[in-house]
Amino acid sequence: MNWDALFKEGEQLVSDRMISEAIEHYKGIMEKAEDNQKIYYWALKHLGDVVGYAGIKDYLQATDIYQKIINEYEEDDDTLYNWCQLDIARAYLEMGIEMFENFDNIKEIVEMEDKNMQEYFGKLLQKRNDYIEREAEILYKERM
Repeated sequence: MNWDALFKEGEQLVSDRMISEAIEHYKGIMEKAEDNQKIYYWALKHLGDVVGYAGIKDYLQATDIYQKIINEYEEDDDTLYNWCQLDIARAYLEMGIEMFENFDNIKEIVEMEDKNMQEYFGKLLQKRNDYIEREAEILYKERM
């Protein structure tokens, strides 16, 4: 079995934005590689990428997939383990950015009926702005 060719084919499907086909392709690799733990878990990692940042953007499901690999994969080489840790961090980052964008979109359409609602929403905006300012200050200090 030419595993490299199968992985390249999956990467091409993702590149062509054929997400459903890529998911099925990686599941197929996993079925063919049940006896080969390394190939199985690398295919699962690629499936997590497609479910997460590379396709569907279901970051929680992707995180669950990466965590499954971390918990179950037992090889001497820690490369896959380390990539999964990084991808969990990326999933949380991507999800956080997306949530900020969703908040900003909702901010534009919210209609406040009374003063209490305006005050509450003002507190939400202040909390968001405080977070952004805190992070900006950290970045500024790191760059100095």
